[in-house]
Amino acid sequence: MRTTTTYRRPAVADQLAALTVRNLRTSARVPQLLMFSLTMPMAMLVLFSQVFRSVAAGPGFPGGVSYIDFLTPAMLAVSTVMAGTNAGVSAAIDHTNGLHDRFAALPMRASLQGMARTINEAVFTLARAALLGIAAVALGFEFHGTAGDAIAAVVVLVVLAGAMSALFGLIGDRLRRPDVVQFAGMMVMMPLMFISSAFAPIETMPGWMQAMATVNPVAHATDALRGHVLGTATAGDTVAALVAAIALWAMVIAVPVLARRIRPAHAR
Repeated sequence: MRTTTTYRRPAVADQLAALTVRNLRTSARVPQLLMFSLTMPMAMLVLFSQVFRSVAAGPGFPGGVSYIDFLTPAMLAVSTVMAGTNAGVSAAIDHTNGLHDRFAALPMRASLQGMARTINEAVFTLARAALLGIAAVALGFEFHGTAGDAIAAVVVLVVLAGAMSALFGLIGDRLRRPDVVQFAGMMVMMPLMFISSAFAPIETMPGWMQAMATVNPVAHATDALRGHVLGTATAGDTVAALVAAIALWAMVIAVPVLARRIRPAHAR
């Protein structure tokens, strides 16, 4: 009597879990990524808090706020942008070693790779936030918000991490060379970081930079995080940060979809 074996396609949740575990293991095995993602933000926090603390004495700086309390939430946002470049490099590495083509030949949704990268970045974002928090407390940081502020800050941070992972992941998928992705990532990362209120109040910047900051999701995330840390955040601050990050995330997701629709028409 002959028996037949029926192949069952793994559930989407199982595929996503496998990809996520694979990304986490890969990230943990690359010292450079761990150094850049986890320890570099702490080094920047220590250096910036000492070198630029005189900013607190300048005009336009919030009264009664120490520079370490002003800087720490900004470093949470900035380090999330910096770490987002890892998603782009990882995507490019998958292309160069042929793993992306292997995944494309498997019976699974193409979007799962991006989702796994996003979950990976979210996990590292939470770990990085914990380490930054410990370093900041050692430098005199105080959290002035409530438990609700802490929860809202985590939500803002994770959503920003998702948007950055999608953005730099798209760059990695398009350029497909780790060295080029690193360079391009720097060109994108720098304006996101510095055209914001991360290191100095936006009011002290030139008018054109203030205008660009109004559409910068990192600027909105920084303002919301800082407000939650200082206990002065409003619902509008949180909503603005989430809307800005989600809008960027949606735009990034839409790019491959539009490209697939335009390419056949162009070919004809």
